[in-house]
Amino acid sequence: KINKPMFNRAQRKSIFQFALYAEKDENGYLNLILQKADGRKKEITSYASIQEAKNALFRITSHYQLCQKFTGLYITKKECFQYKIKECDGACIGKILPEEYNQRVQEFIDKNSFENESMILVDRGRNSSEHSAILIENGIYKGYAFYDLNYQITHIEILKNILVPMQNNRDTRNIIQAYIRKSKTLKVIKF
Repeated sequence: KINKPMFNRAQRKSIFQFALYAEKDENGYLNLILQKADGRKKEITSYASIQEAKNALFRITSHYQLCQKFTGLYITKKECFQYKIKECDGACIGKILPEEYNQRVQEFIDKNSFENESMILVDRGRNSSEHSAILIENGIYKGYAFYDLNYQITHIEILKNILVPMQNNRDTRNIIQAYIRKSKTLKVIKF
């Protein structure tokens, strides 16, 4: 990407063109806003297409019991449709306090962001006799490693010795976040 490859045009632009941001409105509620990715803003997570982003936002809204009006999925001046069918607790009309609503939004943000966190992501390896490990230190992707099943990683220093160092950038961060969201066999070890 740095060199803007002449023949591989697909690598010129980011694969994650839409991002989810959190902003406080005038009433103190945290709104989740879906926009074109902007490197100057701090994104929660990002998506390859607008459709993928909207589908994810519907799932997030449902799972964390957020208001569709505050996630931009239902544009209205009054209460959202979900409130009318008793699926929203009324944050859109001020029935619950901003602190209570923002706590649920913050729970989502914390779960989907590994900023300032140190962890090892352990999953299956290239074959049945090995595991893979991804090292993230203080929110920065350091690299990956493969190790035998009978070889347990108990100290970070052991992992650092066999680690293949990699570059940390927005695309790698987004790929890791998507992998954390979608993987069923992933084991996260925080340190």
